[in-house]
Amino acid sequence: MNINEQIKKEARASFLLFAICVIWHVGFGWGLNYVPIRFAGIPLWWWVSVPGVFVVALIGVYILLTRVFKNFDLDGEA
Repeated sequence: MNINEQIKKEARASFLLFAICVIWHVGFGWGLNYVPIRFAGIPLWWWVSVPGVFVVALIGVYILLTRVFKNFDLDGEA
């Protein structure tokens, strides 16, 4: 695989993870806004949206690092 193709693949995958995190955060923030459930005085939407997106991001970064990102030399093509 060409270096430029790998860079583009990594950039697309990173942007996809970013989009998933934004959709998760905003979607659950607005979607659960009217649910009256609270834990420790904090609304359910906060628990699902804020710590939830952190967990989604950690899992996504792990997947990116193990399956998408490759170690290659930027000085020249092999």
